Amino acid sequence: MAHPPVVLVDDQDPQIQYLCDTIHEQAAKSYYNKTWTTFFGNDCTNGWFNYTFYGTGIRIAASIAPPSWGASYSVKLDDGDFVTQSGNGEYISPDLTDGQHTVTYAVQAGRSQSYFPAFDYLAVTPGSTTPLVGRTLAVDDADDSIVYSGKWTDSPPIPLTSAALASMYDNTTHWTSTIGDSLQFKFEGSSVSVFGIITNSTLGNITATYTLDGVSQLQGLPQGTLDSLPMANLFHANVQPGSHTLVVNVTQIKAPQALGIDFIAYNATSNTVTPISGAISTDGALGAASKAGIAIGVIAFVALLGSLFVVFRKRYRRNVNPKFRLPDFEPGLKNPVPW
Repeated sequence: MAHPPVVLVDDQDPQIQYLCDTIHEQAAKSYYNKTWTTFFGNDCTNGWFNYTFYGTGIRIAASIAPPSWGASYSVKLDDGDFVTQSGNGEYISPDLTDGQHTVTYAVQAGRSQSYFPAFDYLAVTPGSTTPLVGRTLAVDDADDSIVYSGKWTDSPPIPLTSAALASMYDNTTHWTSTIGDSLQFKFEGSSVSVFGIITNSTLGNITATYTLDGVSQLQGLPQGTLDSLPMANLFHANVQPGSHTLVVNVTQIKAPQALGIDFIAYNATSNTVTPISGAISTDGALGAASKAGIAIGVIAFVALLGSLFVVFRKRYRRNVNPKFRLPDFEPGLKNPVPW
């Protein structure tokens, strides 16, 4: 399944322009980079923040109070009008022409001051005009560039809260409760992070080896990991710019414990997004090397058939028409008589 990488922009990125009084917060739960931004006591109906980007689409990960509390939000694209949205605060743009765009997000505060909006991150769908070098690219767990081995499943082992489901990246997660299950991911960048979710962590330790370019590191759950909440940064490493391979292998876990892989993020060192997959094709597609090998084999097989045809044809003529016999070769005979 194709889930192309997106440019991940944290709520506290300096390129995001806030238009009314804002409060930046640190958090230990279910927020990307453990940060989120909010406001209270203000009416940001003319725009809470805007962001200018190059690409073909954008997603805003945010949450607001339920409509019954009097809160509402609207979004404007480029020079268009604000369009009132329905939902819990998230916004997903339609497909856009590849190029520069500006999105503006506005909120009308609800009647209760105890429930204020929370903005977490932006996800930009890149196009040919999107600058990628130095930006964080997020790859969803369901993308084909992540190759799984073992008994992974896409269903959580226990019911998750609506808050956890809403915070899950791209609404998908790969789960395992089996020692020895593994995944492989190839990327071109200067850092890599694995984000996920843990269930029933209080029942015992959960560990995995993270092997980056052949160098393995055994690691348990990061300090402060909260049970059944996404956006846990399970692993991070900085590397030299270039092509790299990460292998994650589960070494300690016991059902009903479960490890969920939500997405992998890496710092891009190239302005092109080219999926690097180590998966064996399941749809009949073959790599260039495989195609070349098959072509050589076919040519050799055809040549062999041709040789056999000539031999059997000669034998057939010799047996059926004795007069068509090859002359015996005599030493010194430069030009044997043709048959």
